[in-house]
Amino acid sequence: MSTDADDNGDGEMVKLNVKVPKRLLEEIDELAEELDYTNRSEFVREVLRDTTEPILTPGAQEGVSEGYADVVAGRTMSTDEARERLGIDKD
Repeated sequence: MSTDADDNGDGEMVKLNVKVPKRLLEEIDELAEELDYTNRSEFVREVLRDTTEPILTPGAQEGVSEGYADVVAGRTMSTDEARERLGIDKD
């Protein structure tokens, strides 16, 4: 893998050369076309952004983590159990 810096006026862009198996490149090209990306670079940039930039706020991420911990610890109930406990009719 190698990189080359290039300032295009929109902020600093860096060229990243990565070797991937031919099969993976074919899948990338198919997905990029299917999702209407202009080219594979645009698609790969979007995938990298999605995996490196948090989508949820820190508070939301904490809430999700707490929810998973509740599931693991058995501190959850079905919707039917919750309705019954709260006295709410299903209809």
